[in-house]
Amino acid sequence: MLSGKKKLIGTFLSELYSPNIPVLFKSCGFDYFVVDCEHGCFDYGEVAALSAVSKQVRIPMLVRISSNSRDHILKYMDMGVAGLLVPMVSTSDEIRQVVEYAKYEPWGKRGITTKRAHSNYKCDDILAYMEQANQETVVLAQIETAEGLKNIKQIAETVGLDGLIVGPTDLTSDLGIAMQFESKIFRDAVHRIYQHASDAGKLSGMIISNTNVLRDCERLGMQILCWNSELGMLMKGAELGLKELRS
Repeated sequence: MLSGKKKLIGTFLSELYSPNIPVLFKSCGFDYFVVDCEHGCFDYGEVAALSAVSKQVRIPMLVRISSNSRDHILKYMDMGVAGLLVPMVSTSDEIRQVVEYAKYEPWGKRGITTKRAHSNYKCDDILAYMEQANQETVVLAQIETAEGLKNIKQIAETVGLDGLIVGPTDLTSDLGIAMQFESKIFRDAVHRIYQHASDAGKLSGMIISNTNVLRDCERLGMQILCWNSELGMLMKGAELGLKELRS
């Protein structure tokens, strides 16, 4: 997902389910999408179906997880998802645990099973496959707490972590400046997250529906931009169409 790309623009799947959603996102031109299993109510079967279709149409699918537990993470990895977005990361120990469950030795201790969707049910060379999976599996830490900002250097340097993603709504709230995305405090926080990610050789980005804020992130040098969701786009399109029809 991350190799050879200077900028990735994705979106969120928040609530609505159809196995053809990955086809729709691919047709729209998105580079990837995130299934929100933190706030969303998707079950394992739905996520597995979405993952299968996303692999067929070649659009990477990440899952924002609701728990750092081994059984939770392992199920998503065995489905063949492209990676994980880990919310509310406040310490390096938290993200290190996810890396341990999501990646194989020597970076982690992911359980090995090969006749599964993640390997297309075929694996002739297990060691070669494990090495390839470690390189291709994406683990992103979402920074959205004051404690996470305080510990950002240690989090960024976690072995096996691929990038840092700003969660602007919760981060501004935890910093006492809720929704003040133009605040110097928030801008300085974003710059700090970007700088530590860059220093550690990691990527960085943000999740927000505000395109002006995302453009600022891009100008800063962030590479992973996540804009809006299926719900936001549906409502925005409906509001625009109704406004035109009723004017």
